[in-house]
Amino acid sequence: MDYTQFKQIIDNSRDILMGKLPSPIAQVDAISYALIYKFMSDTDDDSAALGGKRTYFSGEYEKYSWHNLMSPTTTGADRVILYRNALENMSRNPNIPPLFREIFNGATLGFTDSNTLNLFLREIDKIKQSSGDSIGDVYEYLLSTMGSQDKLGQFRTPRHIIDMMVELIDPDKSDKILDPACGTAGFLISAYSWIKKKHIEKERLNSEDIEKIHRNFYGFDIEPNMARIARVNLFLHGFKSPHIIEHDTLSSEDYWDDRYDVILANPPFMTPKGGITPHKKFGITSKRAELLFVDYIASHLKPNGRAAVIVPDGVLFRSSSAHKALRKEIVENKKLQAVISMPSGVFKPYAGVSTAILVFTNSSNERTDKVWFYDMKIDGYSLDDKRSKLKTSDVPDILARFKNLDGEKDRKRNEQSFFVDKDEIVKNGYDLTINKYKEVEYEKVEYPPTSEIIAEIKKLDREASESLTELEKLLNETNPDL
Repeated sequence: MDYTQFKQIIDNSRDILMGKLPSPIAQVDAISYALIYKFMSDTDDDSAALGGKRTYFSGEYEKYSWHNLMSPTTTGADRVILYRNALENMSRNPNIPPLFREIFNGATLGFTDSNTLNLFLREIDKIKQSSGDSIGDVYEYLLSTMGSQDKLGQFRTPRHIIDMMVELIDPDKSDKILDPACGTAGFLISAYSWIKKKHIEKERLNSEDIEKIHRNFYGFDIEPNMARIARVNLFLHGFKSPHIIEHDTLSSEDYWDDRYDVILANPPFMTPKGGITPHKKFGITSKRAELLFVDYIASHLKPNGRAAVIVPDGVLFRSSSAHKALRKEIVENKKLQAVISMPSGVFKPYAGVSTAILVFTNSSNERTDKVWFYDMKIDGYSLDDKRSKLKTSDVPDILARFKNLDGEKDRKRNEQSFFVDKDEIVKNGYDLTINKYKEVEYEKVEYPPTSEIIAEIKKLDREASESLTELEKLLNETNPDL
């Protein structure tokens, strides 16, 4: 089964569920549970076909098997009861891996309409989950329908922006990789795809080598639903035991001593009322989530580690002591390589916030000497709510120029990209907004002498008066009574 066929099943499933589960995240949950359920059934079938035993649906859980669920002798009402009980009890099934028990923890059926369930399960029944990456790619497509995660400034990062950031950082197969606010694991999936393209497909790595790569991927998220979806996403991309942890990155000291070669993130932009209550290990004093996350990322890189993080524009210029201290830390104690300004429509239709990408390293022997700025104007999609695909994009240019920064040294400040020396940034209070340094050229407009302008006005006035006189004459001739 190819991507197009999978996508059609997902689209049909969402259409079926829409009437009973209008929330996109509820639809994702329902489809996630069904996909894993069907996967377990397919695995049992494969085992039995080879002369082995059924594992997942055995013992007291045999009654919940997919075959019993889909049996023609099972009535619609009985199917609702059977499936609901299966979802609610599956987290206690001792025959399934811990990952699956975590995924099904708290699972339930969000509706009781038997016709809706029948139609939905028939769609899922079409899937045979032995098609490699196709199902994982379609799951990514499903997650793209969620858009806005919640009201805390979390918005799903567009895939092409994720892929660009991953290529800028260039993760390798030995890198330990983290997303400290992983959401649905989009950055981790993209980084894994990049590494696969570089190594797995070319070097024909065996399953043990691939498992070692899998063990290098880590994701934290405070929201249980997001952590569950991230686990499903990674599992469907081949990860047997994904390291996705339900964890409050900012308030909990757990895992604080861990360090990483690569950190990729689009952390929450907004702070709940009352602020965050961070622990005392941060290098700055603040209750703002966006500042604390960047500080966390900067302090958790291994020597020579690399990071790319999306930040709201306020991080670049605001003058509070915490904002300035954070920028100073990155400029003085890290190697800030690039500030890529993005247009405000990148996160539409969910938000119009202006953002930028910071790219920096924890270089052992280098610190910031100059910073490369790029003013992205077009990301390949229209900047309105429709976000229609365009023929042009700055993304290829950004990647090409970043990979050849030596060629950028002579660029002028009125061009789309240019370097700024560290000393100038320091003098400007570590301001990192591109408009602080960009030179705007104003085209000189030549106006005629004042006497000519007055003469032209008099001429126009005279012509208007003559036209009015001619109109009055015409009206008198056609209607003398006026």
